[in-house]
Amino acid sequence: MVEFEQVDVLIVGTGPSGTSTALHLIQQDPAWAGRIVMVDKAVHPRDKLCGGGITHMGLNTLARLGLELEPQSFDVREVRLLYEDVSYSFFGNPVFRIIRRAEFDHWLLQTAVARGVTVYQGEAVTDIIPHDDYVQVVTENHAFQARVVVAADGSRSFVRRRLKWDDDSRVARLIEVLTPEDARTQPEFRDGVAIFDFTPMTTHQLQGYYWDFPSFVQGKPYMNRGVFDSRARPERPKADLPQTLRDEMAERNRNLDDFEIKGHPIRWWSKDGRFAIPRVILVGDAAGADPLMGEGIAFALGYGTVGAQAIADAFRRADFSFATYREMVLADPLFKQLEIRTKLARFAYMLRYPWLFRLGWQAARLVIRFTRWRDPNYVPVIPPSASLSVARNP
Repeated sequence: MVEFEQVDVLIVGTGPSGTSTALHLIQQDPAWAGRIVMVDKAVHPRDKLCGGGITHMGLNTLARLGLELEPQSFDVREVRLLYEDVSYSFFGNPVFRIIRRAEFDHWLLQTAVARGVTVYQGEAVTDIIPHDDYVQVVTENHAFQARVVVAADGSRSFVRRRLKWDDDSRVARLIEVLTPEDARTQPEFRDGVAIFDFTPMTTHQLQGYYWDFPSFVQGKPYMNRGVFDSRARPERPKADLPQTLRDEMAERNRNLDDFEIKGHPIRWWSKDGRFAIPRVILVGDAAGADPLMGEGIAFALGYGTVGAQAIADAFRRADFSFATYREMVLADPLFKQLEIRTKLARFAYMLRYPWLFRLGWQAARLVIRFTRWRDPNYVPVIPPSASLSVARNP
């Protein structure tokens, strides 16, 4: 007979959204640490396909948790957006930081472990069955009866599939490679520049962009190069992502055949999506990410803020329907921005005519001049010295 472990909160997935949920609960009350169990099929540090950009929104969430970014990062001081022969830039000090997800996720999880959270790594969830008073979750090594389950297991979420989560959320695609570089001569490293090139929208019928992100892997400089395809118009033919990447890299004197290519999907955010059922909530990529730029880390961390509030409220009221969770997500300022990005993605990536896109591109160059991002000295992040006081007064 199977012996079930009783747990208040079971978090499936130990990426930024799941760990952020745990850390935000503990911030509310340290006693939560003994009531949380996290499980993951992977073992940290583990490879994770991701450009690795953390914007000020994500850094601010870390600051409110009282955390300063410890893994090695690369400060991007200029984000250069290209379309054919036209470009414009966002400036900041920094605009965002680039980390390696293997290092970042491991650090964040170890922070949760240090605060008392129980974590089981290297064991996949094999079954999940909701009941009126608990959710039965079986992994390769354990069996749980959880009062609340947090699905933080990514765009390919097993929890979503097993529970036959019914909505019409779309899925974007991306592929990437890492190329070793000489940081002394590469202008992106020297000047702190990240590049988003939208030219493949015309040349390859891509519904997205090509990117170059300077980064460090185990202390050595690498360029993270990739292609993001939003699939905003799913009825149109799919762009050939490997060929797009090959051609873009060839323009930069790199041969795709020399490097290992990786890819994975990104689930779109949708305000009309289902974010919860009784006793189960979705966070992070399992719930939906940015379809405009593919930004995931900041929103993953932000889901932890809202998810923790919803969980604490459910236990306080003894109401585990999570009937208001969607409204809580939609009301959060971070996700209001995500809704704006979704609308922009539906517009920008649906344009059929290059001349129309070019016209919009010219207009964007003018708009940026009236924002704070025109200033290379603009610092959009909560200072580390303020992080602890902010954490006490979220």
